[in-house]
Amino acid sequence: MKRFFADLLLGVRLAAGGGRGAWVRLVLTGMGIGLGVLVLLVGATVPSIMENRNERQAARSSVGAEPGTPPERILHSEVWSTQYRGENITAKYLRAGGPQAPVPPGIPKVPADGEMYVSPALADMLADPDNGMLRELLPQKVVGAIADEGLNAPRDLVYFAGDASVEATEANSVGRFGDERTTQELPPFLLVLVLTGCVVLLFPVLVFVGVSTRLAGAQRDRRLAALRLVGAGAGRVRLIAAGEALVGSLVGLVVGVGLFLVGRRFAEGVELLGVSVFAEELSPSPVLAVVLAALIPVLAVVTSLLAMRRTVVEPLGVVRQTKPVRRRLWWRIVPVLLGVGVLISQAGGFAGERITGAYREELLVAGIALLLLGIPALLPWALERSVQHAHRGAPSWQLAMRRLQLDSGTAARVVGGVAVVLAGAIALQTVLTSVQSKIPDGGGPALNTELMQVSLRGDEEGQAEEQARAIELLEGAEGVQEVFTPVFVDLKAKGASPQDGPIQVGIAPCALLLASGAPECVDGQAYEFQRDADVSYWKVQPGAELGVLGPWTPETAGMPSASGEYVDEREPLSTWRAPEVKRLVVPEGSNLHSTYLTPGAARDLAVPPGVRGSISIALEKDADAANHVRVALAPMAWRVYTYYFGDADLSMEAKQYQQIKGALFAGALIVLLLAAASLLVVALEQIKERRRPLAVLAASGVPRGALARSLLWQNAVPLVLAVLVAIATGAGLGALLLGVIERPVELDWSGIAQFSGAALVLGLLVTALTLPSLRKATGALGLRTE
Repeated sequence: MKRFFADLLLGVRLAAGGGRGAWVRLVLTGMGIGLGVLVLLVGATVPSIMENRNERQAARSSVGAEPGTPPERILHSEVWSTQYRGENITAKYLRAGGPQAPVPPGIPKVPADGEMYVSPALADMLADPDNGMLRELLPQKVVGAIADEGLNAPRDLVYFAGDASVEATEANSVGRFGDERTTQELPPFLLVLVLTGCVVLLFPVLVFVGVSTRLAGAQRDRRLAALRLVGAGAGRVRLIAAGEALVGSLVGLVVGVGLFLVGRRFAEGVELLGVSVFAEELSPSPVLAVVLAALIPVLAVVTSLLAMRRTVVEPLGVVRQTKPVRRRLWWRIVPVLLGVGVLISQAGGFAGERITGAYREELLVAGIALLLLGIPALLPWALERSVQHAHRGAPSWQLAMRRLQLDSGTAARVVGGVAVVLAGAIALQTVLTSVQSKIPDGGGPALNTELMQVSLRGDEEGQAEEQARAIELLEGAEGVQEVFTPVFVDLKAKGASPQDGPIQVGIAPCALLLASGAPECVDGQAYEFQRDADVSYWKVQPGAELGVLGPWTPETAGMPSASGEYVDEREPLSTWRAPEVKRLVVPEGSNLHSTYLTPGAARDLAVPPGVRGSISIALEKDADAANHVRVALAPMAWRVYTYYFGDADLSMEAKQYQQIKGALFAGALIVLLLAAASLLVVALEQIKERRRPLAVLAASGVPRGALARSLLWQNAVPLVLAVLVAIATGAGLGALLLGVIERPVELDWSGIAQFSGAALVLGLLVTALTLPSLRKATGALGLRTE
């Protein structure tokens, strides 16, 4: 046991005490592993982030006042939201019933009328001199900032405003804050997306860590050969090599933890693809932190020992410098076959509402990981076969091919991590594209940013007054081209029973219909707009007599009968004969999908009193036109919503999908940056290791341009091969995952091309960044030896 620790300690001394070169190698290894540790630590904070978010949301949830609660203990709250230059702003307008009314988390008291508490991010926006319109939109006096417990994320744009005009209703009465925590299970198809993202984003990090532990492998082998020369056995040499790898991994752990602690201090000021977190949320799970602290050294040691399985260190040299033994294929395809088999066994298991039977999340994760593991396993064999017969070409090409023939494993390992990232990104994009069509609201109508809708609150009588006020505020307002007030009238066919629903028809001018996407419009004509030429819901014959119904009232509201059937007790107030309706097909994404009458066609239709029209606004060609409209309506505050035509409240699944998509893309960007940094570190180390041969070639008359081109070929050939393998693996993985959720296989070839192009550009960029190091290595000092 004493000799065991002595050999490990000797490896530590060789790694840390071998002069300037050893320190440079240790720094490069530490940086490579440290970057991987940083990303893994960020991944380990996800449970903490989710836990904190759930606690915050539960604490902020309002609970309605119980019947009989004294008025002075009730807070009346109206929730409101708006947009400003693409940013979503949410608010609560509050009126306390008395001094004992509950106070929302994050603020010290309920703000008085005309006062507001704002989030730090919103305070920054209000303080910006370029946001004068925002200060007009939110004219209340800022009296304080909302604390962290009142926010979901540090970059949230939120404010709490006091408003004495908030009415006391049962619907807006709050008795307390702090509802019970409820965990919302993700639908299985979204769970597949999350699990795929976790494996795809974290697995490449382990590959990069493994690559970083094998930096300066040739120099290490020469040192170990010298130890064999003085009598060390093969077993002791492996222990010494393990000690060297252990030092690099521990340095990497320290570097990674240090980068994480420094970065956490600035986390709140960073928003990545809409995702921001509080600094205190970035606390790795203790269990995951312990696993990570043990995994990195073990991975480093195992990788180092596996690298020596065919590198027999002998007293007179290193066998790795002889002709390489041909790599075998059979064991390299085993992970791929196992992964495919596991994923096929899970086909259809995540397509329903719940996961049942033998379908397991663990098996899904294992299948994805095994399939991705096949990439770094197959790449060395594929690269060896690709370059073994490449002998002809320009000198730069021959130099590159000879280098790859002698040591294809190193080149394959360098690009293996990039290939895993690319394959994972392709699989994720494939699943995201397919899942989006399954999300409610995911493939809904496109926004029409030239047409704005206005929605009002209140009962029928109150809304009529509010509508008149809104129209008055909009008249002559900046950014407004024209204001429309289309109405919808309910009709009833002659002889229809109370169980039959009403026939609804809209009345709108041609200017509004054309702005909404109608392909044509002539006043005096009636139109039915549908996205499908074979679909028609207007079944009324021209000239048929229809009854005109009045607005809904509490007495005539359609309610289910005892048998569960729909009942409409309204009686017609007048009659109207249906005109001939022209059916038009509108393009996919249009917001028109019902029957409309132009004013000329509705001339004989008596609109019943009390039927209130909506408000639509044609905006001017101005980027701030919508903001001018919101400012004009600011005096109505929470009583009015403005939104673009086609905009709608998202379903819970749509919101979850958007959050998952944003988090996955943010994580993919981080891993891509890690890939670039790791490639650069390994490329610089490779040039340093080959400094003497490069200097000899330059001194022998080989132009530096030829050496630079050979370096480009050495990086480009493995990278192109890695991209091809990644495309095949990523497309296959995406197809298998779509089978798991029973979705049709539709590959996003444009996305695949973009990802592949980005990987190739990344390789070229890394090569360009290594040229200064190449120039230095080919100088006269590169011929010096010690």
